[in-house]
Amino acid sequence: MYRKEYDQTISILSGMRYPARPLGGSDLLKIASQLEKKYPDQILAFYTSGLGNLNHSCQRETYAHKAKVAQKVRHMWVDVLKTPAKWEAFAKQIKADNLRRPAFQEEFTKEVPSWRNV
Repeated sequence: MYRKEYDQTISILSGMRYPARPLGGSDLLKIASQLEKKYPDQILAFYTSGLGNLNHSCQRETYAHKAKVAQKVRHMWVDVLKTPAKWEAFAKQIKADNLRRPAFQEEFTKEVPSWRNV
C-alpha cells in the first residue's frame, strides 16, 4: 500500500479471508477500506467471505460480528457499487433463513441500517 502497488495488494487480499475476529485484523480491514473504490468487486468478495455460513445457530457474539460484516457488505452494494437492489435481495434471503433466530435478528437490527425494513 505504501508503494502504491495496488494490483499486488488486491491480489494478496483476494487470497485471504475476512478476519474471524476484529482483533488482529484491523490493519487488513483498513487496507480493504482504502481499496473499496478502486477494486469494489474484489473487496465485496472479501467482505462477503466474513459472513461464512449464516444458516446455522451460533452464539450472540458471533451474530454481532457477522452483523458488522453485513454492514460492510451493505456499504459496498449501496454506497460504493450503487446497486441497492442487490443488497435488498441478499438481505431478504439472509433474513428469511434466520427468522427463527431472535438473537440473530436483534444483532443485525443493531448494526445493519434498515434491517427492520428488509
